Amino acid sequence: MTETPQDLSETPPLARLDLLSNLLDSMHLSGMVLFRAEFRSPWSVMTPNSHQLAQVLPFHTEHIIPFHIVAAGGCWLELPERESIWLNEGGAVLLPYGDSHRLGGKISATTVPVGQLLPRPPWSDVLVVEHGGEGERTSIICGFLQCDELLFHPIMRHLPSLIHVSPDTTPADTWLAGTIRHTAEEASKAGPGSRNMLPRLTEVMFVEILRKFMHDLSADEIGWFAAFNDAVAGAALKHLHSAPMDGWSVELLARRIGVSRTVLAERFKHYLGQPPMQYLAQWRLLLAAQQLKSSNQPMKTISDQAGYESEAAFNRAFKRLFGVPPGEWRRQQAVAGRF
Repeated sequence: MTETPQDLSETPPLARLDLLSNLLDSMHLSGMVLFRAEFRSPWSVMTPNSHQLAQVLPFHTEHIIPFHIVAAGGCWLELPERESIWLNEGGAVLLPYGDSHRLGGKISATTVPVGQLLPRPPWSDVLVVEHGGEGERTSIICGFLQCDELLFHPIMRHLPSLIHVSPDTTPADTWLAGTIRHTAEEASKAGPGSRNMLPRLTEVMFVEILRKFMHDLSADEIGWFAAFNDAVAGAALKHLHSAPMDGWSVELLARRIGVSRTVLAERFKHYLGQPPMQYLAQWRLLLAAQQLKSSNQPMKTISDQAGYESEAAFNRAFKRLFGVPPGEWRRQQAVAGRF
C-alpha cells in the first residue's frame, strides 16, 4: 500500500507558501504583446524559433515563451513532427521552448516569414500587421513572456512543446476565458492605460494556463508540476524551496513530511528523476548562478550562501553543472549582457 504523509500539519508560514508564485517571481517573469495580426484567407506565416526571434526584437531578452491568442476566426498551427491543431476563436497557445511554427488559414497559401511583415524598429505600442488575400478574416494577438533562462529549465523542462487551451463554459475555466478575452480586447482596442495593462494581463494569462495544465495532468504524468500535485513530493518541494539554504537531509525532510525516508526517496525520484538532496544541490547552484549574474557579491559570499564549506568545493560543483568555473561563467555573462 502506498504510504502517504502521516502528519501534514505544517507551520503556518509553510502552509501559506505559494510555491508557484515564488518560483515565477524568482524567474523574473514579464509579458508583452508584440503585435496584432489581421490575416485574410488565403494566408500562411512562419514564426522563427525563440533564439532567432530574440535577434529581431528591439530589446534584450532572456528566455522567450511565445504565445498566440485567437481573437476572431480560427487557424491551423503546425509544429515539426507534430499533428497540426486547429485554434478556435477564444483559444490560446503557449510554446514553452519557443519552437519554430507555422500558422495558416483553411486554404493553402505560400508561407511567408513573419519577420518580413514587421516594420523596422523602434516600435511604439502594439503593432498591427495585415497580410493575406480578401477572404475570411482571422485576428491573432501575438506576444511572448520572458524569464530568466537559468531557472526556467529545472522547473519547466517537463512541459510539452505546446500548451493549447480552449476554455469551455465550466466554472473552473471562467477566469481563464475572461483573461484571454480581456487581453485580446485590450490589444485590439487600446484604451487609456493599455500599455501598462497588457503586460500584466499576459502574465496573469500565463499563470492561469499553468494552473489549468497542472489541474488537467493525468495520474501517470511526471515532472515538476506532477510532483507539485503529489502529497509527498509536493510537500518536499515546499519545504526545500521555502528554505533552500537550511541544513536539509533526507531523514529530516522525511520527518517534516511524516513519511519514511524510503517513501520520500521513491516518490521524489519517480516524479523528478533524482533524489531530493541532488535536486536541492542543483537548485542552490542555480540560485548562486543567478547571484553571480545579477550582483557584484564576492565569490566567497555566494559560495557560503550556497552552503559550501570552501570556494574550491563550490568551484568544482559549479563547473560540473555549468561546464566552466563560476568566475569564468560570471565574465561570460557580463560580456553577453553588453550585446
